[in-house]
Parts: sequence; C-alpha cells; structure tokens
Amino acid sequence: VRPARIADNLANGEAPRLGDVAGVALALTGADIDILPDHAINEAAHGASNGTAELIDKAPEAVVQETAGAIVQKKADAYSARKGKNTFDVSPTVNVRFCDSDLKKKLGDPTRIPEESIRKCRSSEFLQVGDMIRAKKDLKWDCGIRINEGTLGELKERDESNKDDLWLVRWWDDTSAKKYAYSRHIKKCKPSEFFRVGDRVQAKHDMTTTQGVRISKGTFGKLKEHRASDRKWLVDWVSVGNIHTKKKNFEKCAESEYIAVGDIVKATSRLKWKSGETVEKGTLGKLKQKMENGNWLVKWYDKKNKVGEKKATKKDFSKCKPSEYFAKDDIMALVHDLTFENGKIRVPKGTLCTYL
Repeated sequence: VRPARIADNLANGEAPRLGDVAGVALALTGADIDILPDHAINEAAHGASNGTAELIDKAPEAVVQETAGAIVQKKADAYSARKGKNTFDVSPTVNVRFCDSDLKKKLGDPTRIPEESIRKCRSSEFLQVGDMIRAKKDLKWDCGIRINEGTLGELKERDESNKDDLWLVRWWDDTSAKKYAYSRHIKKCKPSEFFRVGDRVQAKHDMTTTQGVRISKGTFGKLKEHRASDRKWLVDWVSVGNIHTKKKNFEKCAESEYIAVGDIVKATSRLKWKSGETVEKGTLGKLKQKMENGNWLVKWYDKKNKVGEKKATKKDFSKCKPSEYFAKDDIMALVHDLTFENGKIRVPKGTLCTYL
C-alpha cells in the first residue's frame, strides 16, 4: 500500500507522506517489527532523520535509501557495550581478534562482538602470513639485494610495531632472501598465478612418462616437491603415483574442482542412517576421512540431533563456498561501526579481525 501511495503522489507532483517513506525504509532494512499506524510511523521517521522532509524533493529511491540508512545506523549504534567493554545486549556473540594492535590493547584479546556484526572477507581483501605475493615494482635494500618487479614471494611475518603495514617476505628468487616490504609495494597473487607444495592439479592433456606410464587428461594430482635441477614437479597422480612432471603438462585446480580431507560440505538432501539418525538438507559438515570404497566419513555440525561422524557418499553432500561458513582463523570485516565502553571507543565499519 505505502509504495503505491508514494508512486501516486510522485505521479501527481505531490510530496510523499513521511509515514509512507519511513514504512518502506523500515521494510528494506529487514527489521523484525510490527506494522505501526501512520501517525507512529511519522514520529519514527522524524526521530530517525531530522532531514527527512528535505529528502522528499529527491527521487523516491534516494528517499528510501537515506531514511533506511539512518535507521540502520541507529540500529548499529545500539550495539554499544552498555554492561562492559566486551558485553553486548544482543546475542549470539563470538570471539574475534582485531588485526590492529592498538585495538587489541584497548579492547582485549579476544574481544566478544555480535556475530551479525561481521562478514567473511574475500581473499583479495586482506594479507596474512602464508599468502603468496608479487613485487609491484623493483625493490632494493641498503645491503644491495635487489628484487625485480613481478618476483613472487611468501609472507612470513607481519611487523605489528610498524604502522605502515610492513611484512617480512621470503622472495622466490635465486637468493631466497628474506626481506621486509611495505604492503603498498606488493600485491596478493591469485591462486592461479603460482604453484607450491600441496596444490591440487590436473593433467592438461594425455601424456605418457618415460617409464611408459599413461596419464589421461583431467587426472588429478597433488604437488609433492619441486626439483630445482630441471624445474620439474613431483606429482602424486591419482591411481598412478609419484611422477616427475613438467609444469607445462598440468594446471592448478580451482577450489570447487576437488574435495579433500578438511573441506567444509553441506548435505544435498535430508540424510537418514539405519540407526535412525538424520541431518536436514543444508546441514554443514567437515570431511574427516576418505574410505576405501570411495565414501567419506563426515563430521556433521548438527546442534539439534548431534549426529557426529557418519559415513556418506559423494552424492550426499556438496563442497561449500568459503562465503557459506565461518571457520577458525577466517579474516572477517565489520559490517557497521561498533562502539565500546559506552561510546568511548568507536571501531569503524570495514575494520578487519580474525574469527576465533
């Protein structure tokens, strides 16, 4: 009703009613509220934004967005720690460790915050120990060591005492030097831009080894070690075993192309075992072991039925995307500002933290 009235008002050159604007804005926030009478909505609109009347002259989309934004911010401000620096009046809460060393000192390590206040970061949004990077420019140190633009390296340590985001890098050049570099001088690599021990690969075409062993196109393998003398990789090929293989003969698999122990999966349907235990479709689990018959032992995260570890076939589950679950040590970002100690400390939206 309210959206229709707004449309009619605008079509007739009339200003929409504040109650209609605020009602639509509240609906867009997804807030769990009861529908209020118009006079109450009007009062809420005035309380949410003193500038609502000025917004009426704008396009209806802008009116709704700005009014909704004011309401969302007020909702975010309600997360202030009223009972103590790590206590919130909403639930559930989770433990995190803020990446900023000053915040860790001020708020404690770990810090408890509302679970709905964080989102999982994409890999491209952060740097962490173990990441593969490349030099964005030629780099040179006082000792005379020089790294060319594009040289790959692995992040080994972060200097938390340095405010300019300084990282210790083991550079993948002939010297294998360990030297510090600022984050502005390096760029995180995409998974497809490098190979390292443990990577999952697949054969790019049919090939036959010097020993007469045939490896079919698409065969999966795992990188075991790199031989510097001839730059070949020792690959543990499925159903074939360890074979030294040139890099041009295989390609790196995307995360979605294989499953392995430790992967997080979800049930593709309601599963039931002979014992009578069940898990519902969409329940998350973790692959614990691959059985000899090709089935998997899965630890199901089912709080209701507490199924625990059960055998499952590959058709019983699908691999989760990283965005579908939280796991220990995931890098998270705040989705709105948070205030602590009765508003004395404000942590801005986008601040990074580690999920514990």
